[in-house]
Amino acid sequence: MFTSPIADSRRRSIVTPCLVVAVAVLLVAAVASPTNAVAGTGVSGVVVDATTSQPLSGALVSWQATDERTTTAGDGSFSLPGAIGANLVIVAAKKGYYNNSIEVTSPATGEQIALKPVPQGNNPNYPFPNPLNCGLCHVEQVSQWMDSPMAKAGTNTWVYDVYDGSGSPGGGGGFVYKQHSVHAGSNPNSECASCHQPEPWIKAPYSALDPIGNPSPEALHGVSCEVCHKIAHIDESKPNFPGIWPGVVTFTRPDLPLVDNQVQYGVLGDSSYELPTVMQPSYQPQMTAAMCAACHQDKNDPDGDLDFEESDGVISEPTYLEWLNSPYADPAAPEFATCVDCHMPAFGATEVCSAFGYPAPIRDPDTIRSHRIEGTTPAFLENAVSLSVDAEQLGGQIVADVSIVNDQTGHSVPTGVTIRNMILLVEAWRESDGQMLAHTGTQTVHTLGGVGDPAQGYYAGLPGKLYAKHNHDASGAGPTFFTDATGILWDNRIPALGQDDTRYTFDVPLGTGPVHVQARLIYRRAFRFFVDAKQWTLDGHGNPLADVQAPHFGHLMEQSDWAGPGAAPVTIYGSGCGGLAIGSQNTPKVGATDFTVTLSGAIPGAPAVLLLGSNPSDWLGMQLPLALAPFGAPGCSLLLAPISDTPLTVDPSGGITIVPNLASPAYAGVTLLAQFAAAEPSLPLGWALSDAMAIWIQP
Repeated sequence: MFTSPIADSRRRSIVTPCLVVAVAVLLVAAVASPTNAVAGTGVSGVVVDATTSQPLSGALVSWQATDERTTTAGDGSFSLPGAIGANLVIVAAKKGYYNNSIEVTSPATGEQIALKPVPQGNNPNYPFPNPLNCGLCHVEQVSQWMDSPMAKAGTNTWVYDVYDGSGSPGGGGGFVYKQHSVHAGSNPNSECASCHQPEPWIKAPYSALDPIGNPSPEALHGVSCEVCHKIAHIDESKPNFPGIWPGVVTFTRPDLPLVDNQVQYGVLGDSSYELPTVMQPSYQPQMTAAMCAACHQDKNDPDGDLDFEESDGVISEPTYLEWLNSPYADPAAPEFATCVDCHMPAFGATEVCSAFGYPAPIRDPDTIRSHRIEGTTPAFLENAVSLSVDAEQLGGQIVADVSIVNDQTGHSVPTGVTIRNMILLVEAWRESDGQMLAHTGTQTVHTLGGVGDPAQGYYAGLPGKLYAKHNHDASGAGPTFFTDATGILWDNRIPALGQDDTRYTFDVPLGTGPVHVQARLIYRRAFRFFVDAKQWTLDGHGNPLADVQAPHFGHLMEQSDWAGPGAAPVTIYGSGCGGLAIGSQNTPKVGATDFTVTLSGAIPGAPAVLLLGSNPSDWLGMQLPLALAPFGAPGCSLLLAPISDTPLTVDPSGGITIVPNLASPAYAGVTLLAQFAAAEPSLPLGWALSDAMAIWIQP
């Protein structure tokens, strides 16, 4: 928090000019510095199958902990011309084989790396280890996992409430699968355990959830380390089968002796550490996305024949195919990002493990990922889409156009099970006394937004829109729970990179004066009627449920405001570079504690600076905007005259959130300009700049 945006800026006005001088020095140094290229032939050789001695094509070969890597040709040959130096660890890896490494000094030619196939055991007596055992080496990863929905999947009370009504005091209300599903007689166990209690399911496929009052240790493990790191293969032609399904997911339960057959699959591809009975690494590239389909893509099975790819099924979990059918799944597209890229962000670590005397290689922090595996946390919900409202007064009406762009999410919003939904609320009021303006348009929230008192979060009929997938049962009635769905009445969720535009009109009586239009986008974990039927006040993991809490009765994803006639309280102008974007939440009012200024698109952990000013026209005799291409930052511009700079650090999500102190009444009517700069090594300058924001502080 910056405590006094006006007074502090005057005190520090001399600092910012030094930044430009430093930038110029860095530019000169960058131009004058020699290249790092070193002549040499690197390392070359061949990768073969250890049992047949036949060459292996398509194997990944890496100079460990570097980006110097290649894949073998059809004859198994490889070349790493950039691998220069002594005692180089070269690792070969291929799906279905144990990784293997050699240590060489370059130049080295004719090297051979033999890979041993991983035995695909299915030992029914294989004991799943306690995930805490993995924490002996992977301390941070296990700590992150323990607080994750994955760790708590086996005890999710909402799952039990839907399955047998036993999860919470009111869980027997509304739909209960074992009581109400048309499939309860023929398939009483359902498939809940395949994702929520996978360890017991793997031991006994098609089994029911353990009783909530007497869960096994394996059920309490949830989606554990071994559940993911023992998946040898996913049949990508069958994405709609739920969970660890036999014949679709190949799961390795090693045969004895473990000293020879143990395996842990991973995505780094250059791991070489082995610990008998515990760890032998094997490359599994499907872990970055396809593996997620096991529990984040499935259909129901209306005819009960255990074929979930039939056309009569209705998709309940749509997330994986939504991603796969978007540009985010295309490695050649600029938007390319896997599930891991977004949901397992880097957290700044440079070592995967340093236990048992193992000298872990120092890695690029971007390659070591968090194992909290978040999804619908505030950080994700508030960085999912962009919301904007533009309005104008036409005679006696305000016409408001609202746009939602799914520009930050690699799948539809909302996604997940079909009870998830999102509500857009659009309101207009008179500034002088807060009197609400009457909505004269026809675009309103669907009844699934809740029928009742709006003050208690029942938003049906209000100006706005509900976004969801609305299933129907065999009689055509809806909504129905996804297990019993036979079709879809409508699905208006916003796909990746999609945009939804709606228009609203409000009556403006004579003498109204200045008006305010506000659009709020609210996320709900379940339809309101379903929440009421189950009497839920907590989510499935025991956290307070935002759906039943004022003021939003759901989680506020985005808010956009328009004030008129006149300037809006917040105006973004100019353009940024390096992917940086400035933004805000809520209205900058005197005394407000919920107004925030945000940065997105920066490199996690990078140093950054918030520039504050009040003059958008000129600085030190130079006209603004000042193009910084001559300083080594093409596309970047200085958009304000800095009078203050505040040093900051980018958070792990690539953003920054600042809460200005707007307590003083003297700020009323003041316009403050803000722009971010953040370190960007790809630019010669070393810095990128965001677009800018004019903040008109309201009384």
